[in-house]
Amino acid sequence: MQFINTNRVKSAKFKLAQHRVQGERSSLSIIQVARLMDLVKNGDDFSQPNHKSVFFSWN
Repeated sequence: MQFINTNRVKSAKFKLAQHRVQGERSSLSIIQVARLMDLVKNGDDFSQPNHKSVFFSWN
């Protein structure tokens, strides 16, 4: 499983490098770039669903 995580981070770094070279001609949106940057910064843990709830009840 670690191999898959490493590949995702390497792929994200490669896409960001391409985006940097292409500049304004890049097809990536700002949201896609932000997600790639989060993936590189936080590793693959960021893409895992977080099952914590922010909702609570006053009974």
